[in-house]
Amino acid sequence: MTEEQQKLLEKLYMEQRLLESNISLLQQRLEILQAYLNNYKSGLSVLRELENRKENEEMLMNVGGNILIRAKLVNPNIVTRGIGSNIRIEQSLTEAIKSLEQSVVTLEKEYEETSQQYQKMAITLQAASAQLQQLAAQMQKPQQQ
Repeated sequence: MTEEQQKLLEKLYMEQRLLESNISLLQQRLEILQAYLNNYKSGLSVLRELENRKENEEMLMNVGGNILIRAKLVNPNIVTRGIGSNIRIEQSLTEAIKSLEQSVVTLEKEYEETSQQYQKMAITLQAASAQLQQLAAQMQKPQQQ
């Protein structure tokens, strides 16, 4: 094995490891985005259900974990929404629905972009792995003879 081949092999190996690490990070990002999307879509579904409800009407509310509670709506046209850092605002049901719809669109776009990055990086990783294997095979041929 020549010094030049050794350096190329090390370079390709490091590139492969870096790509694998970046792919792992993108996969984690996709999982987080999917969790946010599921959460926002669930909230949107509840808000749309509230559009059909009247003041002081009783209903079952899903609080997660297959647990439902009986609740009475004080004012179904006003919701309190968390906007981050433990800050909450009151807004109309219509405004909250529009806001969640916009958030879902933004998250879906980000998910799609991240998914495309993931796919491109996976293709690049395949090519790098093939190149690494080819180089390793070439380097072993002279040793076997």
